[in-house]
Amino acid sequence: MTLPTIAIAHQTIVDGDAIGNDILGMYSILRNQGYEVGLIAENLTNDLKGFQLNSRQHDRFMENKNSVLIYHHSVYWKEGEEILNKFKGKTFFKFHNITPPHFFEKYSSFYYEICLQGMRQTDRLLKKFCHSFWWGDSEFNSRQLKAGGLKPEFSLTIPPFTQLEKLKNVEPNFSLIDSLIGNNCNNVLFVGRVAPNKGHIHLMKTLRNYKENYDNKIHLWLVGSMDQQELQLYNIMLLDLIRKYNLKDSISFIDKISEKDLKSYYISCDEFLCMSEHEGFCVPIIEAQKFELPVIAHSGTALLETIGNKQIMFDTFDYDFSASALYTVFSDEKIQDFCRKYGSENVTSRFSQEIIQKKFLTAFQMTGS
Repeated sequence: MTLPTIAIAHQTIVDGDAIGNDILGMYSILRNQGYEVGLIAENLTNDLKGFQLNSRQHDRFMENKNSVLIYHHSVYWKEGEEILNKFKGKTFFKFHNITPPHFFEKYSSFYYEICLQGMRQTDRLLKKFCHSFWWGDSEFNSRQLKAGGLKPEFSLTIPPFTQLEKLKNVEPNFSLIDSLIGNNCNNVLFVGRVAPNKGHIHLMKTLRNYKENYDNKIHLWLVGSMDQQELQLYNIMLLDLIRKYNLKDSISFIDKISEKDLKSYYISCDEFLCMSEHEGFCVPIIEAQKFELPVIAHSGTALLETIGNKQIMFDTFDYDFSASALYTVFSDEKIQDFCRKYGSENVTSRFSQEIIQKKFLTAFQMTGS
């Protein structure tokens, strides 16, 4: 039997971000299974353009009823909806969630509108493709799909492919490791783009509380891209808070970062603190656990599910609690070891490459590909 041609689509595909890693993981696995696989995207980095369907391949793919499209949905994409409406083959959806627009209402009309349109597009796609299979990154995402009208028999949860194995094999930046270990601070890490849903305000309020109630030997490392155009108002507000709380010497923003530097932060910091208000999965949590960095996190949206059992979590934004958790983990080696042990077990038992690959291939083959 001839295997179908498969295309994996998303508005933007970048090697290194969470959705890009998931897409490239699928691409690699399916190619290894013998499928002919290509990418469809409006924006694609130069290093991935060789994987993209050319115009002739694209036209042939769209007309072939035996073709399979895996459509990743995380943002409003007008062209993507047009592709879905014209495509004559079988479609699967991977749902990464849409950030609720209210997070951007005060800061960016562009992001507010694009998220609003994304949610409306989700509603349309769920109605039109109600008999297609939808894979959520998390049970949180899958519940949202079912709340939008998707029948349970068409919903599955498949965690995203990640760069864990790639990071494991990267040589770290030893100079950066030495500087972090040698700064005599409680080094607190958060990885995620600088955006209103990611909880940077809560991180800063926790840092202020820590310095007021414990000591000044703490530094918050914020690793993630900053949008200096559309989110300028948000960035200014964060800088105002830093000045107001006198945190200038205790916070560093790290915008663009190499894999070796990212690994070095995971290896060298003392805690990973996540106070995000909306996550569809949150890959940095399992990256931190992979490198045995103790995780402290808010339990909202998908975070409780991703972090696993026997980890430090809180369900309200109580800065006394989050600051005391940072101090306690930093000060108590037994608690550090506890967090490391069960964090590592969470990754190994639930999110290894082998486990995700098996879930993905089982779902892909079980659902009639």
